[in-house]
Amino acid sequence: MYYENAQAAYSAGNFPNAKRNFLLAAETMYKLAKMSTGNLQKSRMDRAKRLIEMAENIGKKPIPKVKGPEPSEKEEDTGKQWETAEIPNISFDDIAGLEDVKKAITLRMIYPLKYPDKYKTYNKKTGGGVLLYGPPGTGKTMIAKAIAYEVNAKFYTVKCSDVISKWVGDSEKNINSLFETAKKDDLAIIFFDELDGLFGTRGKDIHNDKRVGEFLQQIDGFSGRSTNLLILGATNRPWDVDKAALRPGRFSQSIYVPLPDEKAREFLFRKSLEGVPLKDVNIEDLISLTEGYSGADIDELCDRAKEQPLIDSIKHDSIINITMQDFKYALKAVRPSVDKESLKEYEKYINNLG
Repeated sequence: MYYENAQAAYSAGNFPNAKRNFLLAAETMYKLAKMSTGNLQKSRMDRAKRLIEMAENIGKKPIPKVKGPEPSEKEEDTGKQWETAEIPNISFDDIAGLEDVKKAITLRMIYPLKYPDKYKTYNKKTGGGVLLYGPPGTGKTMIAKAIAYEVNAKFYTVKCSDVISKWVGDSEKNINSLFETAKKDDLAIIFFDELDGLFGTRGKDIHNDKRVGEFLQQIDGFSGRSTNLLILGATNRPWDVDKAALRPGRFSQSIYVPLPDEKAREFLFRKSLEGVPLKDVNIEDLISLTEGYSGADIDELCDRAKEQPLIDSIKHDSIINITMQDFKYALKAVRPSVDKESLKEYEKYINNLG
């Protein structure tokens, strides 16, 4: 479309409009190239470069036709080409606290793979995905990666930008391609980050409705036939997830991932400060001062406290210790990212589930 518009504008002598459309066509071709591999990726990159050259040369010399098929923004495509996933190197030992969460996940997702005979003996239900929900910065993605590590599974992370397309039907193709790629692995986990954006409540947007429908069809299809796929999701807004996604066989179990308690905060501080030069830093005081902080908040707090000693160390070419004063300055800059009203929303949601 952009390419045809550019050619038409050029023929009409409207050079500014032609240049803009050539650049838009080049941008679209770059996006298609990123979703491709091999010769198709190289071809699309070359076309994008030629389109930029054409845009820059408008008014200077005649615009040639692009060799080969027209650089349509909608070339033949069976969906996004998903890169081969890796097994993460994060284990449950790397995650602070959350013992109840770890226990629930172990029983639901890890033990069925490690001890299938035991589950058969007790006729314990298996199957279905798990939804991790809770405030931002509480380690939901780390937990998902740790599950993949524990069962030695390839880990596919899926976000809205990986799937959603402005082209009609392309989101569904990307979803189908994702599942087909993951099914080829001996064992794989598909992790849907920001699940509310991918499985939004239906009835408001036709594109969202089609996307959610395709996701549910794919999940229903693999849950009955494939034993090598596990489904995980994470969201900060569980109330915005379409209710059909939470039915048995899909995201069958929802697990709340709370803010770190005192024991978890101690773990986070000791991990972040391990091997770092300290003087008179009281971990117990830091724990009491950071009630309501998320794991991400504590990580940022420690990083801020290291800044001035690092600068002084460089300036004086000597080792400068981090002190409680550095943490007091950092505490003024780094406040809890999760407010009390948000926590009440989670309490309300949990009560409604019960």
